[in-house]
Amino acid sequence: LLNYGLQVAATLLITLIGVLGTYLTLQLSKNANLKNINDAQKELIRAAKITVGELQQTMVGELKAANADGKLTAQEIAGLRAKLLDKTMEKLSAPAYALLSAASVDVEGLILGVGESWIERIKKNSAAAE
Repeated sequence: LLNYGLQVAATLLITLIGVLGTYLTLQLSKNANLKNINDAQKELIRAAKITVGELQQTMVGELKAANADGKLTAQEIAGLRAKLLDKTMEKLSAPAYALLSAASVDVEGLILGVGESWIERIKKNSAAAE
């Protein structure tokens, strides 16, 4: 009877170790998945900032110079937003986009938000330099 009880206890202990191992593996995979999502977001943010800089250098100055008041029209702003989305999506890797989409991240909203934030930072730096 004692031998049988030790076998049952050993089986329960092995099962408990297996369950604990599975739980820890799931927790570690969640953390790894969150890290991957964070890395994909960083890639998207970097791509959006680069794209804003490119658009500033290639288009914004010319568009502002073409207008009498030196400001962009609503139509020009909408066009620049569309270009920001297109060019940023071209720079974003397919795995990063797939991971962000799977995590239900609003990719277009994030790109536009980063773009607006980066433009504001550029404006503040320009104003401070003058």
